[in-house]
Amino acid sequence: MASNVDQAVGRVIGSLCVVSAMNGDVESAMVASWVSQASFVPPGITLAVAKDRAVESLTLPGSKFILNVLGDGKSSAIMKQLLKPFKPGEPRFEGLKTKQASSGGRIVLDAISWMECTAKSHMESGDHWVLYATVEDGQLQDDKTLTALHYRKTGTRY
Repeated sequence: MASNVDQAVGRVIGSLCVVSAMNGDVESAMVASWVSQASFVPPGITLAVAKDRAVESLTLPGSKFILNVLGDGKSSAIMKQLLKPFKPGEPRFEGLKTKQASSGGRIVLDAISWMECTAKSHMESGDHWVLYATVEDGQLQDDKTLTALHYRKTGTRY
């Protein structure tokens, strides 16, 4: 049974997004739900990344990555593909419509928006890193669909 604190923390909602990054031949991606706007000038976001995620090493300060925002009712195929277990080197985006960004990360064409970000700082926070990044480029791809949200019942797991 989850504690009162765990249940209270679990009610904090977040946008469902896909983080994509590439450095040389190494590409990785993850589904992220702990994402928030952090600044107006320059436009910036915060993102929590678990310390054991492969994409973590590709989001260190100075690195570029793509943040794809998923749409409500349009995220199931993307989530199904990206949440399954992958072996190292296995193509994560197989079967999804994507295009390569100038930074090397993948833009998911079925996302409602995408942002090309530059990681500025990396703060240790328990079992995750909190990353602050500025948004260098981006595009709204679907202005009719609302952002997909992740609702949790407890603050002890995704």
